Order: sequence, then structure tokens, then C-alpha cells
Amino acid sequence: MTIYKHRRIKTSDGFTLVEVLVALLIVALGMLGNAMLQLQGMKNSNDAYMRSQIGIFAYDIADKIRANRECQNQYLTQGTLTIANPYVVGTTALGACNQLNALGLAGMGNEMACIGQMIDAGLPQGSTVALSTNAVTPAGASRAVTLFTTLITWTDRDGQIHNINYVFDPGACANPAACNCN
Repeated sequence: MTIYKHRRIKTSDGFTLVEVLVALLIVALGMLGNAMLQLQGMKNSNDAYMRSQIGIFAYDIADKIRANRECQNQYLTQGTLTIANPYVVGTTALGACNQLNALGLAGMGNEMACIGQMIDAGLPQGSTVALSTNAVTPAGASRAVTLFTTLITWTDRDGQIHNINYVFDPGACANPAACNCN
């Protein structure tokens, strides 16, 4: 008589609860990491958008001053946009902007209102914009050049304060007889 030994082969019938929980934890951590990457990407995208908007505003202010060279010093004496009294988004009111008004001293109030309206439309509340000048005599030059600086300060979503200085030369008035800003 032959004796047979039966050996039971253990097979896996499914996953245990511990295995399922470990797999669920790994998937949850992966999804959390993906969400954090999305949030950081959105923040960086917003910061890049804000910096490009500020560059556009600085160039636009520079172009307005270049177009109105005979009155370039009036931009500093209007009581707004100065270092001592900067334009503050959301709190400074300069009136209505009429794009058809003339430039020059008679239209400087309107010119400042148009700049204020443009700044209010694109910068966050509490941002400040100021202009200053600095006379520089380049090496070998016979006269000083007046450089304007546009200083824009804003606070990002994380509460960090940022500054951008844009320095430009609006150029001298081409016709000295017409440089009296009337």
C-alpha cells in the first residue's frame, strides 16, 4: 500500500486590507503632490503676469512722457506720481480721463487721470507708482541728461513686497522755442 502525503498548496485569494490601505496611501500622496505642483504653477503664472503688466505700465508712462517732452517736468510737479506723494491704487482719485484732450499744461490734469485710470485697471489694491528724476552727465558729453525713474511697488498673494524700477531718458525737447508747456 502506498501512502500519499497530501500537501495543501496555499494560494492567494485576494488582497489583504493592509495591502489595500498601503496602495491607497501611495495614491493619495501622489495626488497631493500633483495638487501642490498645480498650486505652485498657478502662483508662478500669476507672478509672471503681474510682472509683464507692470512692464507694460512702465513703458506706457515712459511713452506718455516722451510724447509730451515739453512738459516732462510737469509730471513731477502735479502732486501725484512723486516719491513724496506716490499714486496708490484704489485710494488716489484723479478724475475722469478723456483721451481726446490736448497735451500740455492745460491738459496735464487729464493726462494724470488717464495714467491713474490705466494703473487702477491692472495693478492690485495698495500698489504704488512714483516718478523721480536724476541728472546724469555721460562721459565726454557736453550737457547733462535727465533720466526718469518709474518706481512701482506691489504686494503679491503671499504678502511679499516687490519693487521694479524702470529708468528711461525721455529726451530733450526738439524745439526749444516750444518747450514752455502751454
